[in-house]
Amino acid sequence: MLRKLFKSKKEAELILEKELLEIEIEKLRNEIRKKDGFLKCKNSLFMEKDNEKKQEKNWQEIEEQLKKYYTENNELREIIKKSEKVISITHLKFNYLIQIEKYLYESRFKELVEILKKKGYKFMQDLNEYVIENLLIEDTLKLELGRKFKKFQRLEINWEIKTQLLKGEKVSKIYSKHRKFVNIMGNENKEFISDLEKYDFYILAKKGFSLDEIEELKKIYQNYILKYRVKSL
Repeated sequence: MLRKLFKSKKEAELILEKELLEIEIEKLRNEIRKKDGFLKCKNSLFMEKDNEKKQEKNWQEIEEQLKKYYTENNELREIIKKSEKVISITHLKFNYLIQIEKYLYESRFKELVEILKKKGYKFMQDLNEYVIENLLIEDTLKLELGRKFKKFQRLEINWEIKTQLLKGEKVSKIYSKHRKFVNIMGNENKEFISDLEKYDFYILAKKGFSLDEIEELKKIYQNYILKYRVKSL
């Protein structure tokens, strides 16, 4: 009963986060449209010939502003792409383990990561408040680790780690030695391990793969799932 309650609470929080992200994305799109309008307006002005020297400084300022807006718009579009990858997830039946060193990547955590790994804590999901409280480390470092851990629980983490948490590693990384398979998956828009959940590996026989190759590819997927996939709370 409690597990169901926690699950419902987490799903509600994630739905709320999804709605907030969608609002933020719309704001970003409006910002892009506003700046795109400015770009079009000012670009049209550049098409007009104006030989008066007093305008030269103005044109230089406008050009710098155009470059700035162009860069900002590209950055906004990248944020939208990353946001939509997370928002597009329609279920949270499973999560994927995140290595401690990947989340605590800053140099100040280097020794702490080694301490945790020696104690058998390899993934962020292995930690809890009791474990952190009983670590024999400096109080300031303990407090910082506690804050980082709470942010992880609230999914206040960067897009790369959040996407891995929800969708697993990229296919291109797990199958880095199987370039042909990676290219096929790319053409089929299967970017993350979770995208292979219902994939029929044996259909690869039609694409020139031998049975042994297919079994190897399937085994890589199964091994990853067994090691890194866990049920959501």
